[in-house]
Amino acid sequence: MPITVDWNDKSKTFIICHFSDPWSLEQFIEARKSWHRMIKSAEHRVPILLDMRETFEAPAGALRHFSAIHRTPHPRQGHLYVLGLNQPYQQLAPYIFCRQSGADCPVSLVDSIDSVVLT
Repeated sequence: MPITVDWNDKSKTFIICHFSDPWSLEQFIEARKSWHRMIKSAEHRVPILLDMRETFEAPAGALRHFSAIHRTPHPRQGHLYVLGLNQPYQQLAPYIFCRQSGADCPVSLVDSIDSVVLT
């Protein structure tokens, strides 16, 4: 599967969304729906880790949908962590993943899964 969505472990502390090429916009939209259902089952704020280490291309329209992560979050969605974002997109990350309104951007680019901070 090009995009998988799963809990980090049995404790359901955070969600890992793993990408591998090639993936489609439709698969990403389904992944977001999956993590929204998963968050509904939790009683705590749920951070999300986007593991991008195995993807180097984004389908047309993907950048707009990445920014939708914060425009239309689940009420218990926590901080967003992005692991392995390739170099050209790192500089664009604040614009890709943040709200259009200019509000605070709860996104961190990280080097390892161990960087996820539980709240």
